[in-house]
Amino acid sequence: MASQESASLLKRLAGPSSGKAGLAKDQTEINRIIAEASKGSKFYEARLLNKHNEKRKDKELTERINKLLKAREEALRNVDISKIELNVDRIVVELESQRDLSQTIVHVDMDAFYANVELLHNPDLKDKPFAVGYGVLTTASYEARKYGCRSGMASHIAKKLCPELILVPNNFSRYSEMSSRIMDIFSRYDPNMCPAGADEAYLNITEYCAQHDISPDDCVQEMRKAVFDDTKLTVSAGIAPNKVTRDLVKLICSDRNKPNGQFRLEFESKAIFEFMKDLSIRKVPGIGRVSERLLDSIGVKTCGDIFVQRAVISLLDKQFGLGLRSLLQTGLGIASNVVAPHQREERKSIGVERTFHTISDKEKLFEKLKEISEELEKDMSEGGWAGSTVTLKYKLDTYQVFTRAKSSTRWITKKEDLLAIGKELLVPELPLSLRLIGLRVTSLKDLRLSDSVGIKRVGAFW
Repeated sequence: MASQESASLLKRLAGPSSGKAGLAKDQTEINRIIAEASKGSKFYEARLLNKHNEKRKDKELTERINKLLKAREEALRNVDISKIELNVDRIVVELESQRDLSQTIVHVDMDAFYANVELLHNPDLKDKPFAVGYGVLTTASYEARKYGCRSGMASHIAKKLCPELILVPNNFSRYSEMSSRIMDIFSRYDPNMCPAGADEAYLNITEYCAQHDISPDDCVQEMRKAVFDDTKLTVSAGIAPNKVTRDLVKLICSDRNKPNGQFRLEFESKAIFEFMKDLSIRKVPGIGRVSERLLDSIGVKTCGDIFVQRAVISLLDKQFGLGLRSLLQTGLGIASNVVAPHQREERKSIGVERTFHTISDKEKLFEKLKEISEELEKDMSEGGWAGSTVTLKYKLDTYQVFTRAKSSTRWITKKEDLLAIGKELLVPELPLSLRLIGLRVTSLKDLRLSDSVGIKRVGAFW
């Protein structure tokens, strides 16, 4: 049990970015160094304090698994498995009939985007291990990733992993300008492409390929070349007939030949099934630690196991909510092939936050708030948004996160108002030692809609 707890702690200390492209395959030694470098830090102490909560959750999950196994034993006692499998096979046939292989979906992902933008600005960094960000890394170059450095990692830990690591400051205006240029290129191939951040997007290139009589592989090669010619930045891509259970085309296809490569999944049912078969169930978006352990307890470790254990999943589905149809779709690699930009009405909030070395000085914290307010005003102006609720988020040096919010009777868009409300929410909490601070605006109004539909321009409120 002690070794399991130690392994769990090591995994939590390693962080969520341990699957990044370019990292060493075996991260055992890297994780050991991270743990050693973390000892004595407030982050490490916070993780130790959290062990009690983790134990409680593990106990509850173990009890749930025991109930699941008992239910499986009872369900299989007097049942004809072949009949259950036959019923599930009918669902498989139905799902297979809905498979659409007519569309070509591409996930494009810039390679170490922030790091490579900085490399353009400072060519002397070429072939050297460097990372962007001082307190917490925004990204790391591929040379630095070989040592285990990655996004979200504290810079002092990254330095332990790679003593030669060079740290450069974030320059978000530079990244934003470059992102706009890249997205403009992507939109030539699909005007309805869906950005998924500053450095990645989903595209449906079916129509473009037909109009230009070009194969998907050549189209993506052309697109990647266009990005490089314009920006000198490289991009990796994954090509598939759908989003392959949401983000698998991203996680698997575009990561398959990173950096600066592309991978195409064959547009055949058998090839897609073979592609999915050996994929760990944990790789599937939406399958978290709890679902992974529940499925593992009944013999489902890979997507291929879903079909093998289809009768058991079917018998236990209603009682434990395993999601039979959803799991079958995952195993078959059937998913939506609709690509469209996020609808404006779907947006619920807009915000900016920054991580930094611990700051306790009030005036320095106010300066951070000022920078955040200025950037948030710019984002709201460019996006055409106003809001009436402002939320302050801050993280202590003990890694505890808190939020405070205030609603206004008028629409907020200006940096002066954002800063004033941010200060108003922060001052009563002082003194504090913070390593992150952010502002988020909610209860949004779309300023791009006309007055005729009842939404007034922001000027009418001032």
